[in-house]
Amino acid sequence: MKIKTYTYRGKTEHEVMTKAKNELGEDAYILTIRKIKPDGIMKFFKKPEVELTAVKKAIKKEPVQEIKKVEEPKVVPTVVKEEPKVEEKLSEVKEEPKKAEEKLEACNTEVMDVKNTVEEKDKVIKSLESKLDNLEGLLTKVMGQITTSQQLIETETKRKYKSTILQLFYDNLVNNEVLPEIAEKLLDGLDDKVVNEGTSINQLVSIVYDRIISFIGKPTPINIDREEGQEFPKTIVFIGPTGVGKTTTIAKVTALFTLNEKKKIGLMTADTYRIAAVEQLKTYAEILGISVEVLYSTNEFDEKFDLFKAYDSVFIDTAGRSHKNEKRFDELKDLLAKIDNKDIYLVLSLATKYRDMVNIVETYSELGDYKIIFTKQDETLTLGSILNIRYLTSKKLSYITFGQNVPDDIEVIQPEKIAKLLLGSFDK
Repeated sequence: MKIKTYTYRGKTEHEVMTKAKNELGEDAYILTIRKIKPDGIMKFFKKPEVELTAVKKAIKKEPVQEIKKVEEPKVVPTVVKEEPKVEEKLSEVKEEPKKAEEKLEACNTEVMDVKNTVEEKDKVIKSLESKLDNLEGLLTKVMGQITTSQQLIETETKRKYKSTILQLFYDNLVNNEVLPEIAEKLLDGLDDKVVNEGTSINQLVSIVYDRIISFIGKPTPINIDREEGQEFPKTIVFIGPTGVGKTTTIAKVTALFTLNEKKKIGLMTADTYRIAAVEQLKTYAEILGISVEVLYSTNEFDEKFDLFKAYDSVFIDTAGRSHKNEKRFDELKDLLAKIDNKDIYLVLSLATKYRDMVNIVETYSELGDYKIIFTKQDETLTLGSILNIRYLTSKKLSYITFGQNVPDDIEVIQPEKIAKLLLGSFDK
């Protein structure tokens, strides 16, 4: 016997039970109520539904036959009619409710079989879902292992050195944005030393460390001493593009000479394109107790410079000319041409992109000999530009700054410290 089942879905149990009651009536028999998880790519954004399965108790009871009144048979002279057996009819009528109960019991048995089948299917589905989740996790883990293996293969393919320690040196240097050709120069010939001579790690660290220090060279701090027979004080000129921190750097350096060495320093600023720059330098000068003159035109230089003849040195802060602005660059050339006894310092920010830095030093190379001051070490994670610019220009390095505090956040560049930072964890 086939039992027809009815399925209803909704957001809550109350909703699906109402649907079943309205359609099947009060005699509906509920088989299962369960939550259905959404599937497909949108399963993470949908809420579970409630599913109700029911059957309808549609058992027709046969009506009890009415007992007809037995009429006395008419006497027919020639035909004898048998009386109906009333007892047999009554027995048949009594048997009908029993048959109905037996049919109902059979239906209930089939319903329970269907319910058990549905529950078993639910268990199977849940088991499959659990296995699918485990399979997804396993697949993710395998894909991660494949990616790691690919990265290791790529790394091995890109290796430049047989020695693992040398390869780590090379990677550290390149990750610090040191040009690959410079990194190769610093490690030149060391692979053979490891393979053929068995050079130890400590020996390799020492060799590379010393090569970086030698590559940077001995720093050249500012010297304000007058040369013998020199009538005018030594002039220190700071040049560089806009935004590299020239004004703050000149304040730090003059503070070192004024406060630490008790020198008499004069200040001149030609940065009249920015009112804030003039006011900033005047503020520093007032705090340090030194004189400052504003140079509005190169024609005023001789007159203003005469005011500082008796001083130990004069520091000049020039305007931050863009290396792309030829007109202002010519003005800077005219100013430098008027100064005889001078040292020029090009100020470069370590936060500047290396390509732009190359363009800057190539443009400023027209100004003749200069030394280099690096600023804003605190604004970058890499120091490769120090080696790159040294290699590109062969200019001597002087100071490095690492903050806004005057005069604390400045020091003469230390090749040993730079070497340690470039080698990472492989400190000497």
